[in-house]
Amino acid sequence: DHFKDVNDSMGHNVGDAILRGVGKRLRTAMPKSATVARVDADEFAITMPLTTDINSARDVAEKIINAIRAEPFRVFNEQFQVRASVGVSTFPDDGMDPDQVLKNADIALNRAKEEGRDTIKEYSEDFDNAVQQRFQMLRDLRTAMEANQLSLHYQPQLDLKTGKVIGAEALLRWFKPDNSKEGGAFVPPFEFIPVAEQSGLIVPIGEWVMRTACEAAVAWNKKHGYDLRIAVNVSAAQFSRSDICGFVRKTLAETGLRPSNLELEVTESVFMADIHHTIQTLKELHAIGVELAIDDFGTGYSSLSYLRQFPIDRLKIDQSFIRNALNNHDDAAIARTIVRLGHSLNLKVIAEGVETKEHEKFLLEEECDEVQGYRYSRPCPDADFVKFVSGYNGKLSSFDR
Repeated sequence: DHFKDVNDSMGHNVGDAILRGVGKRLRTAMPKSATVARVDADEFAITMPLTTDINSARDVAEKIINAIRAEPFRVFNEQFQVRASVGVSTFPDDGMDPDQVLKNADIALNRAKEEGRDTIKEYSEDFDNAVQQRFQMLRDLRTAMEANQLSLHYQPQLDLKTGKVIGAEALLRWFKPDNSKEGGAFVPPFEFIPVAEQSGLIVPIGEWVMRTACEAAVAWNKKHGYDLRIAVNVSAAQFSRSDICGFVRKTLAETGLRPSNLELEVTESVFMADIHHTIQTLKELHAIGVELAIDDFGTGYSSLSYLRQFPIDRLKIDQSFIRNALNNHDDAAIARTIVRLGHSLNLKVIAEGVETKEHEKFLLEEECDEVQGYRYSRPCPDADFVKFVSGYNGKLSSFDR
């Protein structure tokens, strides 16, 4: 799982050493009757005798998972915890020839990856429909990129104490034209973002988002005299690339945006995927002068000892905690703790998903610094965002505090 991230961040020498280690563990864990082969960059296939039934195959899959996760791989005096996903198919139930059986095992493998990785999936005919839908979505997404169907909407971020708009988060939108009366419809991000991530399209899309968002922020600040920051989400694939810092420098130079007006949001899980790479990359980005935020904080598994080493500026409380804070003691306690943790580390804390006056009151009492959510504005096109800022800035009474 996530082998490309290892190659991108640590180099092919480390990746090759891990692959050799995985191969040795598989050979040791498998019975003599099995054949173990490497069939792709990060994929191995294990064939079992014809007499193997699905229950036995499932047991073999469990052995694979356990053998790989048993202990970290040690490479060049560093330890790497590796996980694997496994897809299973059998003859003749899942195919009448070797090619079909292998293809269906691969389909099951992809389903295992989609459902969180480090797991086992047995092939089902239902998976074929999902594969076809994914391929169609991928084709449509490529067309959308070429036909300028992608756009950005901006959700305002406010200083909770003063009520002033201090920035916006750039959010990707895809309007897909059709022959309906409405002329088309927006494709939900949760449908196309995973496809973009799995296909690698998330990298060029992410670069377009950053460049477009920076251009928009420059236009707002120059034309209207604002000093707004723009927050851009950075995917795992982008963050793991060795040229991420170079791309940020280039984008700032070409658009003219001041580094301090750009904030990069990276999720907690991405930060923790490779600590060495994370710390080095964050230090380089910090030196450029951009602001850095941990997105969806509280939903992952951050080590507080590492948190002190990250040169970040902001913690972003996941909206699930804010949405339930008024009715769920645990969620309120988590939100409260994140605010106090952030302040103890001299970080700003922003809460997303603020929808009601009661949410706002709770966050004011807990001394949260910044907010965004439907209480103030839904994500909106560029022109509507400018109207919102000009009509709202500093007007605390606008939302009847």
